[in-house]
Amino acid sequence: MLGPEHIGRRVAVRIRLDGVGPGPRFTDITGELIEVGAERWRVLPATGAAVTIDAAAVVAARPIPPKPTPFSEIIGLERALAATWPAPETADLGGWLLRYAEGYTRRANSALALTAPEGGTDAALAAVEAWYGERGARPLIATAGPVTKRLDQELAARGWEAEAETAVLVRPIGPVAYGGEAVVRDAPSARFLELAGRGRAEVAAKVLGSGPDRGYAEIRREGVLAARGRGAVAGDLVAISGIGTLPGHRRQGLGTEVLRALEAWGAGVGARRAVLQVETGNEAALAMYRRLGYAERYRYHYRGR
Repeated sequence: MLGPEHIGRRVAVRIRLDGVGPGPRFTDITGELIEVGAERWRVLPATGAAVTIDAAAVVAARPIPPKPTPFSEIIGLERALAATWPAPETADLGGWLLRYAEGYTRRANSALALTAPEGGTDAALAAVEAWYGERGARPLIATAGPVTKRLDQELAARGWEAEAETAVLVRPIGPVAYGGEAVVRDAPSARFLELAGRGRAEVAAKVLGSGPDRGYAEIRREGVLAARGRGAVAGDLVAISGIGTLPGHRRQGLGTEVLRALEAWGAGVGARRAVLQVETGNEAALAMYRRLGYAERYRYHYRGR
């Protein structure tokens, strides 16, 4: 049987059905285990909403290997995520996207590699080092999980070190009425930029942007910005990022409130999926988002000199 240590794993669960005729009847559910307890289990199938299971009806359960995410889905997500986090300065390098934002976040200061480089790896790396060197920046390459497995191996062999492994989590969303205290606007407040920018508010404003496809959720308590988060829409996807709560307001569910507000906002402007990017070292956040119905699709990391 399964236990809490299997949360986040792909599982197969056999359930006893009652009242469907003579003799025992069973059905099977396959998906990501997001909750397991004495009273109920919850499993998130690859498509559709999470299924709640009466724990007493479970007759068998086991972990199974994860189903590979199609390369086409990974590439589509990576392109959408890049569009929702645009760097002020970019350049094309034979299918690689070079990005620079004066050091504000790895995402906006790395080369996104989705294809084999034109002209070979050595020539591409030399161009990357020259481009970032001209800007006084450290060369950094964002891989795309299994799509760029060979490139990742080549980078490792050349001494580029891996860092910041990140899980990409996705959840289907639909139009819902949100009645919480988070307020979503189409431009960030000065205080939002101050907190999100970590002392680089002007640069953060360029990356975070504003407009009808950008949403900034805030919860204020007695005039103080207690919690915030950002949503950005590309196609049918809303990328949610920057969820943060001030120390004096933590453990009150405000981060979840911000997340739900941005999901509702995203669905209202046409998104049908919500996506989060969470560093894998943040186990508490990963567990929380899984409980909220987010399923991991793949992981990526950066390689730097």
